[in-house]
Amino acid sequence: MKFKFTSPCGYIPAPAVSQVIVSGKHAYLSGQISYDPATGEYPHDSMAAQTSRILENMQGVLEDLGLSMKDVVKCNVFISSMEYFAEMDEVYRRFFGEQTPPARQTVTAGLWDNLDIEISAEVISDQDILPKNPDYIVNSTS
Repeated sequence: MKFKFTSPCGYIPAPAVSQVIVSGKHAYLSGQISYDPATGEYPHDSMAAQTSRILENMQGVLEDLGLSMKDVVKCNVFISSMEYFAEMDEVYRRFFGEQTPPARQTVTAGLWDNLDIEISAEVISDQDILPKNPDYIVNSTS
């Protein structure tokens, strides 16, 4: 089954873009930016704070899907400047650990609202993904 999934734990893109698309054992999480779900604001603070907020939000979205950060197999990281790489990488390693972090591609790019970082993720589960809360399924096809 393929479905669009939207969790209140993370940034929800414009209607033409899905927050998450799930297909069987695979999930694709659209780019997450520095977004505070409690306030609806987009904080422009340090690279470490933005990275931590994004990964915390990503963790919440994955938990709503019944998954964890251990299920992430690849991240695409877009940063405004490579001068922030070490600061981002320190937080990234804290969330994913050193043992088997997911593959990662890091590139520089101009980002929405002059934020410094955006992270998208590819996730693979051992079994078909069935969200904890089916109310977050926006639509589905069998």
